[in-house]
Amino acid sequence: MRGCFVLLTLTLSALAQKSSPPAIPPGVPLRVALDRKVAIKHVGEAVHGRLVEPVYVFDRLALPAGSIVEGHIAEIGGIPFRRRLISILSGDFTPPREVRAQFDAVVLSDRTRLPLRTFPARGTAHTVRIVMRGQKPKEHASALDKWAAVRAFRQPGKLTRLKSRLFAMLPYHRRAWPAGTMFDALLQQPLTAPLSHADVQADQPAVAGSAAEAISARLLTPLSSATARRGAQVEAVVTRPLFSAAHRLLIPEGSRLLGEVVKARPARRLHRSGTLLFVFHEVHVQPGAVQSIQGYLEGVQADYDAHLALNSEGAAHVASPKTRFIFPAIAASVAGLSFHQDYNAQGVPDRDSAGRAESGAVGLGLIGTLVAQIGPRAVASGIAVAGAAWSVYATFIARGANVVLPANTAVRINLKARAGVN
Repeated sequence: MRGCFVLLTLTLSALAQKSSPPAIPPGVPLRVALDRKVAIKHVGEAVHGRLVEPVYVFDRLALPAGSIVEGHIAEIGGIPFRRRLISILSGDFTPPREVRAQFDAVVLSDRTRLPLRTFPARGTAHTVRIVMRGQKPKEHASALDKWAAVRAFRQPGKLTRLKSRLFAMLPYHRRAWPAGTMFDALLQQPLTAPLSHADVQADQPAVAGSAAEAISARLLTPLSSATARRGAQVEAVVTRPLFSAAHRLLIPEGSRLLGEVVKARPARRLHRSGTLLFVFHEVHVQPGAVQSIQGYLEGVQADYDAHLALNSEGAAHVASPKTRFIFPAIAASVAGLSFHQDYNAQGVPDRDSAGRAESGAVGLGLIGTLVAQIGPRAVASGIAVAGAAWSVYATFIARGANVVLPANTAVRINLKARAGVN
């Protein structure tokens, strides 16, 4: 059986060497990170970024990480009435719009320009690599990969988060994509890369040595802990070929991974988050060639604000940040202090404009601040109590968050065992 498997790998390598220059098929995502801030003003505004992850075709590199990608803002959508109303009540008169970018060309290291066309894609400001508890992220990055990886996959620092929060509190502010914003841009048309740029396998192996225990892939099946059911089929596609330590091709790019959902628990009341666990049992290397595996989720790329985490079994869940307790505590304190009345030296009740402003802001943001200054003190106290009650409800009583993994989510699958070809 082992001899059949080795023969298969040699045959696959021989076919790949005789193949024509690689064509990246439609539907493959290009993971692009902006290398500079882009102000969102109008459709057609230029955007500039770099590939964060290389793109492979079969066993060869088609587009190296770090390649320059050029594009433009393709869509600036409207704002639904409900979102606009909630935003105004919170004191934000410039709520976010649905903005998408489209990419038009890839520029390689020798300045070769490859025209392309992608579907409009939404940007994610902070994308992070989440790994299983107790492990460190495994990088397979070339020198070209390092800049883009650092810019795109890093947890925002405390100062950055504080600045973003203060900036968002302003009633009017310009919308922009910060540097490092990530896009998953799906190709609309095939993209053919020059052979001279694809045949660099010897200098940039996808996987080798002890690292050949995991597969880089992307999900084809969208998953959510709210709707997934135990036994439901899960499918993924390999995005980076797997080589042995002797550099024999084991699993080419484009191979299909088949598995199933093992456990799915939706989010529940009392702020209990959802849980999702799935495993892979088979990898289809080519039609008729099936390899048995036992693969579980080792890493996933996700939005930082989603607060995803992986336990030691590979189950994904939403980890509630400890900082969520801060605002309810502040709101409750402000609500309690709003009932305290100070008097001046003549025994006249003090208006306490600052206290009213705090009480109104806790409940309704900027609008609450203005209403609290105009109305009687009881109004300010009522707004503060309502805001504190809502904060406590949202933090401790409301339903938690579900695990959501959209199609094309980048994942890393750990192989516990590898058997022969069936």
